Amino acid sequence: MKNEENTTPIGEPPASTPQPHESQTPQPHHRPQNVIFLIKEMALVGEVGTEDVWKWLAAGWRDLKANTAVSVSYAALFIIIGLILSFGFYFLGWPYLILPGLTGFLLIGPAVGIGFYEISRRHAAGEKVSLWATVTAARYNKLGIFGFGIALAFVFQIWIRISFTVFALNFPGVMPDWGIILMRSLSMEGVYFGISMAVVGAVFATCIFFVGAFSMPMMIDRNSVLLPSIITSAYAVAHNRNAMILWAMIIVIFIGIGLATAGIGLIFTLPLIGHATWHAYKQVMSGDLPEGEFHPTGTIATAE
Repeated sequence: MKNEENTTPIGEPPASTPQPHESQTPQPHHRPQNVIFLIKEMALVGEVGTEDVWKWLAAGWRDLKANTAVSVSYAALFIIIGLILSFGFYFLGWPYLILPGLTGFLLIGPAVGIGFYEISRRHAAGEKVSLWATVTAARYNKLGIFGFGIALAFVFQIWIRISFTVFALNFPGVMPDWGIILMRSLSMEGVYFGISMAVVGAVFATCIFFVGAFSMPMMIDRNSVLLPSIITSAYAVAHNRNAMILWAMIIVIFIGIGLATAGIGLIFTLPLIGHATWHAYKQVMSGDLPEGEFHPTGTIATAE
């Protein structure tokens, strides 16, 4: 006698087979059992793939379209500040500070992005989005965000000093002047100078990316303190290195396009990167703290 209960009609998939359209949201990651972390916040980190990077960009684009006026206005504030500083360096007779200042823009990116994170957070929560709420987003975690801003300012100062040192090593006895730099840009000295600046800049940018990729969104979202946020961000980047390498390359390309267009392109590339970073954070750190621990937001995390 044929057992009809275990048969499946030809041409129809089994009922348990998931269809591609059934899941549109990231699945919760599972933390390995008996894993010991340096700090408990590291348990929040999950795994993502390179295909998720494009989902972050798509989600960031949706946030930008939904909040264009506020996002673009917030980006314009920083661009105007950058232009004022550049003209200030020029009129004060320090034009050689303009290039290090522009390249140093990549180093302070995490601090600039705080407003875009707040816009995406409010948009997802159905709250009112305004420019004032965006500019004052640091009020949610004043101590942690202020500390991170001071650290970035200190790194920026080191970058300026190292830029002068690299210039002096490649052009001994020459004052750092735009005319001299342009005249010697195609010489061997200029080539060595460009390579040296690129290597040093890459080291700085990599370090900032590790500690700043998710620390600022984490401080806003979970009200976490500075050191655990930085450690967790570095762990999240290292744990998802393939996806984060691709994401870092996209950030560099978008910022480069913005700077190459005299800063005009930054009006759109900055918000896109900022909003996408928020969605990257929400997916990468979608886990829970160990059983019995409390989220800073006040909800109890339970073990899976």
